[in-house]
Amino acid sequence: MQDRIEAGEYVRPCDGETLSGDAVVVHSHDNGVFVAVIDVLGHGPDAHKLALQLSGTLSNWLSWVPTPNPDGALAVLHESARGTRGAVAAVAWLNGRTLEGSIAGIGNVRCRLFGSIAKTVEFREGVLGSRMRPLTSTSFALGPADVLLLYSDGVTGRFTVNEYPSLTLDPASAIASNIVRRFGKGTDDASCAVMRCRW
Repeated sequence: MQDRIEAGEYVRPCDGETLSGDAVVVHSHDNGVFVAVIDVLGHGPDAHKLALQLSGTLSNWLSWVPTPNPDGALAVLHESARGTRGAVAAVAWLNGRTLEGSIAGIGNVRCRLFGSIAKTVEFREGVLGSRMRPLTSTSFALGPADVLLLYSDGVTGRFTVNEYPSLTLDPASAIASNIVRRFGKGTDDASCAVMRCRW
């Protein structure tokens, strides 16, 4: 059923850097799709190294967990980030059969839905590895041509669909790169993960 769901990703370092402290994880599971955006505090090689560590830990967890859930994913990231500079993250799981899923996040990462329903999901303040309040997942569902975006704060949160009219029509990979290229801030690492329902 995953052929109903497209997933895309794009990561870009801030101006003056060759490595990004942001990371995106996209994982196709037996019964759905999981995506995550991880934004390590700071920039440069050290932030990039931690981003690789956290994304690797999450990918390893995803390889064996029967059904991934956002709360569990953030708990895994929180433990992996202990004793480090810390990070923020947003994660989403979508069931490929029902096209229903859940989202969770911590810190100043963002989540927006476009298409038949326009919605912004806000996350609680906190930092993975040091302070994380109890999490609350948000349920969502995708209909034909609906798009879910997760992105770091290196992307401005105020863009509208009028500034990107083909947002719900483009392939997921094109949406991810266009969001970062059009609305990314040069002063910060920027990343975007996309889920799109084809029909």
